[in-house]
Amino acid sequence: MPQQSPQAGTAAVPGIGDAGDPALTLGGGQARRFVVGKTEWARLSPLLDELLDLPTSEREHRQEALRREDPQSAQALAMLLGQLDAVERSDFLSRPPSLPETAGLAGETVGAYTIVRELGQGGMGSVWLARRTDGRYEGSVAIKFLNLGLRSRGLAERFSREGSILARLAHPNIARLIDAGVEPRGRPYLVLEYIDGEPIDRYCEARSLDVAARVRVFLDVLAAVAHAHNRLILHRDIKPSNILVTPAGEVKLLDFGIAKLMDDASVPTSATELTRLDGNAFTPQFAAPEQVQGGDVTTATDVYALGVLLYVLLGGSHPTPSPSGTPVDQMRAVVEIEPRRLSDAVGRRLHGDPAGRRFARQLRGDLDNIVAKALKKSPAERYANAAAFADDLRRYLADEPVAARRDALSYRTAKFVRRHRAGVAAACVVVATIAGGIGVALWQAGEARRQQIQAEGLIEFMLGDLRRKLQPVGRLDVLDAVGEKALAYYATQGSGRLDADSLGRRSRALHLIGEIHEKRGRLDDAQAAFEAAVRTTGQLLERAPNDGQRIFDHAQSVYWVGYIARRRGQLKQAEDSFGRYLDLAQRLSRLDPRNLDWRLETFYAGQNVGIVYLDTGQAEQALRSFVDAQRAMESIVQARPEHRLELANSHGWIARAHDARGDFAAAIAAEQAKVDVLRAVPDARLNREVQRLLGNAAFELGRLHLSLGDAPLALREARSAVEQLDALVALDSTNLLWLDQGCFARLSLAGIELALRHRDAAQAELDRVASDIGRIVAAGPPYTRRQMLLLAWLYELRAGVALAGGAALPTAPVTSYLAAIAAQQASGTPLDAVQARQLSALNLLLGDWMSREGRPEAAEAQWRAVAERLRPVAAKASAPALTLLARAELRLGASDAAAALATRIQASPYRHPDLAALVNELADGPGPRRHINPRKKP
Repeated sequence: MPQQSPQAGTAAVPGIGDAGDPALTLGGGQARRFVVGKTEWARLSPLLDELLDLPTSEREHRQEALRREDPQSAQALAMLLGQLDAVERSDFLSRPPSLPETAGLAGETVGAYTIVRELGQGGMGSVWLARRTDGRYEGSVAIKFLNLGLRSRGLAERFSREGSILARLAHPNIARLIDAGVEPRGRPYLVLEYIDGEPIDRYCEARSLDVAARVRVFLDVLAAVAHAHNRLILHRDIKPSNILVTPAGEVKLLDFGIAKLMDDASVPTSATELTRLDGNAFTPQFAAPEQVQGGDVTTATDVYALGVLLYVLLGGSHPTPSPSGTPVDQMRAVVEIEPRRLSDAVGRRLHGDPAGRRFARQLRGDLDNIVAKALKKSPAERYANAAAFADDLRRYLADEPVAARRDALSYRTAKFVRRHRAGVAAACVVVATIAGGIGVALWQAGEARRQQIQAEGLIEFMLGDLRRKLQPVGRLDVLDAVGEKALAYYATQGSGRLDADSLGRRSRALHLIGEIHEKRGRLDDAQAAFEAAVRTTGQLLERAPNDGQRIFDHAQSVYWVGYIARRRGQLKQAEDSFGRYLDLAQRLSRLDPRNLDWRLETFYAGQNVGIVYLDTGQAEQALRSFVDAQRAMESIVQARPEHRLELANSHGWIARAHDARGDFAAAIAAEQAKVDVLRAVPDARLNREVQRLLGNAAFELGRLHLSLGDAPLALREARSAVEQLDALVALDSTNLLWLDQGCFARLSLAGIELALRHRDAAQAELDRVASDIGRIVAAGPPYTRRQMLLLAWLYELRAGVALAGGAALPTAPVTSYLAAIAAQQASGTPLDAVQARQLSALNLLLGDWMSREGRPEAAEAQWRAVAERLRPVAAKASAPALTLLARAELRLGASDAAAALATRIQASPYRHPDLAALVNELADGPGPRRHINPRKKP
């Protein structure tokens, strides 16, 4: 949906309303409204900054000077400063906004849950304890409601985004999303895993945990945040109240209400619609400097908040406390004040306590440096992400050198001695003899290792973060040289000598290179990169054959090789790769049958195997794979309702398999089952993905009803599909997926109109869809599978309309397109079963039009192309493909072969208008002239 622009013509500071906004109420009284125009603000802004930077004693002298120089500006500045003072005195940021009364919710039923009591309230909504009461199973959940009194568009969108973000997260240290919906009064809600715990800081204090124990608890927090970072999600509001620890010591990260998806990198944080509508949301005490200043947020932003949290857990105080305690001063302190070293802060606070002094000594050194690195003002100087932060803390616990400390020889030697006290004591004489040689070797090894990590980290940054910045503006070509250098670098690194961390970085870099090539349509290069990634993840798996994460990583690499092979038309290679992917996924399930993430991989793998079976005409095998995958998903959905859309899609693939088998009634039943699942999704009418899938189901149902010869019902479903998908495209015309599916639906409608002899209606639909198909073709590499199908169908229907009405057919674009497809096939990209059928339909009607225009040789070439393409697969071809082959054989004079095929088709349920056309042509007699006769009813 196009984003709403901020109101033009005014600039606002806290306490100053934009033109047209209600005046701000502070402290119970009505604040004065003061609106500053753009031109005036440009003049006042630097003066206001100057005054704010001055001590209070000097500010008045400067204001007096301004009154003499420019009385009008001085007066405006005085009003601005007065309003800022009012804001700070009000302490408005320290309190949540007033919330509507919700006490009456206790005892109410929401979906399958009965509300028990309120757990808490925040700025976005209230959270309630509830129990499942539909009898399926017992259990407590937490239900989060968006406050009805705060239902601005931005807050509602932010609340909705929290649900979509949680659906992407599955980690033992993140509170799980169970369900979502809208209750009868219109209040959106999320059903979340209920965590019976206490905030992490209170948990540590109540149990008087020592330093190491606190660090280990904190590592669980880092694991949860790293999981989110790996899925391109920033939390942006990490604080003790959002991290609960259960009595058993299990850490749970909560509240992704202001999380940001990193793959929305094309829009800076300060410019997003949510920010414009509801402010740049954060908690001042845990905000990073770039958040306070309205800059871009990255994984380093979460690292800063994690650094504050660790400082609080270990030091008992905030690293940059504000002098006055007001939120505005707190934000200023975050930007301007350098944190006191952690050990110094604890030593000063607990100076008179011997135990406190011992605690401070434990913090001195590595922990001081680790926390200081996480709290750097510049994001580039912090740990890059939560995983890097965790690596250094694990090294601290293992008495290994940490990255946050300068890698001096004395430091590395001290760490070595601490880890190996007994061995060092026993061998002290030998150590003294060779100390110089060891020192040089350690320094050289450390320097080489540091340079290696820096180089590989830079590669990951440029191929990952930089790529996300360049992709929205279509400049991935800038990374070509980076990819080449990266491949050259890894070619010099013998993989057998690399440790697991380096191999992991290598596989991630190869994946990123492969994805860049795939996005740019360079499929050969993409395949080479993913195959190299398979070799790398395979080496990691060989070193730890029973490690679930290694199996999972290798499975992802194998999947990408299969995906690229399918895109290149290498269906045998795709089938082999997806088969290996399925084997690895099943291995994961056997390793931990309770792990739903592993079971999901089995579903995805089985579905991919089925799709390739469909591509290769193995409909029975495809159906078995889809049914097995669906069974796996049905058991998953019982525990994770958020996967209902994938269950719906599995019904769609089963329908496709039945269609390929010629069982159209079973296909229609499967599509209807898909519709039933989709309509049962809570708030389905507001869910755009549900609406897209319903539009897709209507398209498929229209096609299937036409195959059974029910053109009026097919027409009704096709019009429904167009209506639903057009509504989505109207919301966001830049969404090429919606546009693509809308084009297929409109082509289907045009085809049905043509079958019903509604030539003008068919022509009107083709006129509407042509420019949209042009947009899709221009948006990506030429003649992807979807583009190829769209163009073939468009040109086929244009030929059909021209034949029906005696109109001209511009053949230049069609012949150019056919030549391009032939070139692709010649280069080793064969057609799958659907592509072959669609291209044959185009060849057939194009030949008919050429014959009518008096070009018999050209017409015969088109018909012969159909026969040569479909004869080799006739034994297992579908009824639509056999019908095309029979019509081509008849035009080529092989009437006996055509009649035999017609008999075979008529024994099936297939009753498409194309079959009626074949029967008419057979009744007219053999010969290439028969196609121009008016159609007769059979």
